Amino acid sequence: MALHHERPDRAPINFRSTDIVAENLGKYYGKSYDELLEYYQVDFREVIPPYVGPAFEKSADGTFYDEWGVRRRERITGHSRDLYVDLNPLGDVEDDDDMDKVLGYKWPTPDAYDYSAVERLCDQYEGYAICGPGIHCEGYHGVFHQLTYLFGMENAMILLMSEEEMMQEAVRRVTDFWVGYYDRLLTASKGKMDFIFYKDDMGTQNSLMINRDVFMTYFAPGLKELCDMADSHNATLIYHTCGSVMPLIPDFIDAGVRVLDPIQTSAKNMDIHVLKEKFGDKLTFHGGMDTQQDLPNLKPDAIRELTKETLSVLGKDGGYFFSPSHRIQQDTPLENIDAMYDVALNWNEY
Repeated sequence: MALHHERPDRAPINFRSTDIVAENLGKYYGKSYDELLEYYQVDFREVIPPYVGPAFEKSADGTFYDEWGVRRRERITGHSRDLYVDLNPLGDVEDDDDMDKVLGYKWPTPDAYDYSAVERLCDQYEGYAICGPGIHCEGYHGVFHQLTYLFGMENAMILLMSEEEMMQEAVRRVTDFWVGYYDRLLTASKGKMDFIFYKDDMGTQNSLMINRDVFMTYFAPGLKELCDMADSHNATLIYHTCGSVMPLIPDFIDAGVRVLDPIQTSAKNMDIHVLKEKFGDKLTFHGGMDTQQDLPNLKPDAIRELTKETLSVLGKDGGYFFSPSHRIQQDTPLENIDAMYDVALNWNEY
């Protein structure tokens, strides 16, 4: 109902956190991760086909090469356990003279995943909104971000501005991977998967990471291709793009995006009142509960009031999936998490 802008009995609820936060919550309540999702009455479940390609062999220094050929390193901080890019395999590409390095690169294949259990897993989660990987998964990054991992952030930015022919070849190959991956996933689900989650950050804290011309030239066509492919399976693409992305939202909608995530309210010009007024009839919003400033720093009573405001604004007339704006971090008090979900579950006066 919420997806179709009809008001449900309550907003559908989702959960996401770092694995350390999930572990701490599980220990505190004596619950497994699945039991924790039940405790918070989370309406979404994720189905992830296992990777069955060549093994990722760890070096003595703890690094390994992922399926894209990017060297990664796991780092554990006080707040999270994450994978960082340690080496960009196409970082020495400088101009069109290096086209052969792009064309000859060993690009990954979506056939390196086992989709045979997808339908069974969907059946296991019957009654939930079933989503393809991405909400909680490290490594599922869209075309733009995958280019920054392959070429390096600064180098990718320069090449996008100076070497269009070559970068279009790279964009095509990354896009083909994701279209092929999600098409196989949705086909294997036999119509039982509701959403795919595609994440590709286009914003920074205060502005866009790339200008609109670059987005329209390189990334809008592939986003439309992904949305159209999902639609062909009667599924919906949830588009995750952090930061201050207001100027691109009309283009997201034109590409076929119907659900926008994460609604980073701490970013510039991402006020929920403005977003709902301008785009509420065209988009369903997923997220909105700020994990950057509000959840870690406010008191539980203030979190309760903020949750009510968020539900009142974004949840008016449907079109809202309740969720933190990103993975809840370890500096967030557990009582704030409880306060947020208690209101989402039990308050319905909007």
